[in-house]
Amino acid sequence: MFKCLLVVFLILYVGGAKAQYQLNVVTENFPNFQYINGEGELVGIAADKVRAVLSKAKIDYHISVQTWTTAYNTAARDNNTCIFSMAKNDLRGEKFDWVFPISQFTTSFYALKSSKITIEDVEDAKQYKVAVIKDNYSHQFLIKNGFIEGYNLVLINSFERVFELLEARRGFVDLVILSDNQFKFKQQHEPKSAQLEPVLTLKNLNTQLYFACNKNLAPHIVKKIKHAYKQAE
Repeated sequence: MFKCLLVVFLILYVGGAKAQYQLNVVTENFPNFQYINGEGELVGIAADKVRAVLSKAKIDYHISVQTWTTAYNTAARDNNTCIFSMAKNDLRGEKFDWVFPISQFTTSFYALKSSKITIEDVEDAKQYKVAVIKDNYSHQFLIKNGFIEGYNLVLINSFERVFELLEARRGFVDLVILSDNQFKFKQQHEPKSAQLEPVLTLKNLNTQLYFACNKNLAPHIVKKIKHAYKQAE
């Protein structure tokens, strides 16, 4: 009798543990791929795609919106965490499982039109102070290409007030790096963005954004997500 009760208890316990599983998903405000709208909802083409795939995989999940640095470090540290939308490079390649692609994007240096800044290549940009999100793809790209933090590279946590950053901190910041999709979104929602212009598009930063997961995420969860993505294509 005792053995029977023990077996029933174990079945219920294991079943309950499975039912309680929840995948942790982190992201940042990155219009128009994913961003918090006026109603406080996470929307955007990437957010929609991630929800569709995870729902098809029948995985319970929770998405939290953080600064990029916090989101990136959380995904790199915590086994049960995935992140989007993240570009792949050599530094990140071995740290994550690149589960499925989301979209491509291009990146440019932007300046105030009134600054009359012109640059022909990345080397030209080194004479200016460039603002970039800490730990993002552009930050890592510029470091690899010889930019120096505290000299010609200014690290920030958000581009929410990028115009004010350039306008009010002249001499402190000359250029910012934005995804071109991000800038187009700002043009539609922030009239002051009309005073900015792209001065150099980085062709070698035309890259793919991914939904990526910590390397130690349970293999059967990764497999379910990949299978759901293929079915959703």
